[in-house]
Amino acid sequence: MRFVLVTKWFTGLGFALRLREEGHDVVVAVVGIDDQRKLASYDLVGRGMIDRRPLADVMADRAALRDACWIWDENHSVEENETLRREGFRVFGGGTYANTMEHDRAECLRFVGAHGLEAPPSHRFDSPGDARAFVEAHPHTAYVFKPDEGENFETWLPESEKAADANLELRAHLASLRATTPFILQERKDGVETNVEVWFVDGEPRFAFMCLESKRKLTGDLGDLVGCAFDFTFRIPVDSRAVRETVGRMFDTYREMRYTGFGDANFIAARDGVWFFEKCERFGYNAHPNLLWNLNLDPLGTTLASLVDGTFAPRFSPGFGASVSLYMDHPRPGKAIGIPPGGESQLYLYDVYRENDLLLTAGYADNVAIAMGFGYTIPTAWEACLANARRVTFPGRAFRIDGAGTDFPTSPIRRYEALVAMGYV
Repeated sequence: MRFVLVTKWFTGLGFALRLREEGHDVVVAVVGIDDQRKLASYDLVGRGMIDRRPLADVMADRAALRDACWIWDENHSVEENETLRREGFRVFGGGTYANTMEHDRAECLRFVGAHGLEAPPSHRFDSPGDARAFVEAHPHTAYVFKPDEGENFETWLPESEKAADANLELRAHLASLRATTPFILQERKDGVETNVEVWFVDGEPRFAFMCLESKRKLTGDLGDLVGCAFDFTFRIPVDSRAVRETVGRMFDTYREMRYTGFGDANFIAARDGVWFFEKCERFGYNAHPNLLWNLNLDPLGTTLASLVDGTFAPRFSPGFGASVSLYMDHPRPGKAIGIPPGGESQLYLYDVYRENDLLLTAGYADNVAIAMGFGYTIPTAWEACLANARRVTFPGRAFRIDGAGTDFPTSPIRRYEALVAMGYV
């Protein structure tokens, strides 16, 4: 089969490499970036490993790729995506709807609100001074600081468990800000945070899974917030409570849209119900490699092509997939990556290129790879994942080692136990 993997930040590189290993004809269509400081490293990613071409060139020659499956790894390049759809190409992911759900928060909240999903009360501010006055007027409420634009680490969460103490923490944080873009303060809700995703084909739900991830970079839930430090994925029934009270509320609308793709909801399950956070209806940074490497019983190419063609029938094993991000604190190009024979099958590669016989870091992204592992319990999946992570070497290699721990706030084991006890899974 032929595939075109359209990428902007190379988060889909691992999918392209796996498809090529399966014997498929693969083109990586690269959107490009504007940051001149990172262009040299960006241009290295995937070099010597995959056929990579500018998206503009691929679009100009798209008639020659009429028989290909076009896969968007994230929500970007909407105009090109919609052009291909109008012209009858086979496209999966991306497009106007998914891009809107991820990047237009007001429209996303309007959409889910029309289906009975409510987000924690949020308040938008343009200046730290106005926000501080608001917080001081509500001294017994804890809030989370979320910038409208910026990196993951710029989101700020109070450390204190008591709401009044957390409120004081936020006042100090706001007082320290000198210049900022608009931001929101979102009321902190106690409960169990998780993510549910349903896969739709022509509007019909075919499969559902849950992802429990921890976003703090360092062991013990310390350090910056990152996209995902580690996670666990597992199948759940499409009629489970976790689906019914979130994505399931939108089933009729997905049918009306004849939607093919991912229906996602990140939320907190609390004593007073479900509180919605966001929808990221795209390939997830760790969630989908984890699911597709550890639990999928079909080859990746078969799964992706069946989603595009409408013939998808899920074949995923029971048990748990585990993944952990392998990163460098100070990304540098040209550093050798050591992987034992056969070890690449348990890795999802991000920031890499090949030169002669050497696999090297490109230095574009913090994360070099994701290590995987499977088990029938969360602890055994984590043990397998860590074993695979420890076999990989590169300068400054780092990763979390506490995924099966229970002594930090986002412990997946404790969250899973709570969700089972509450009847969500």
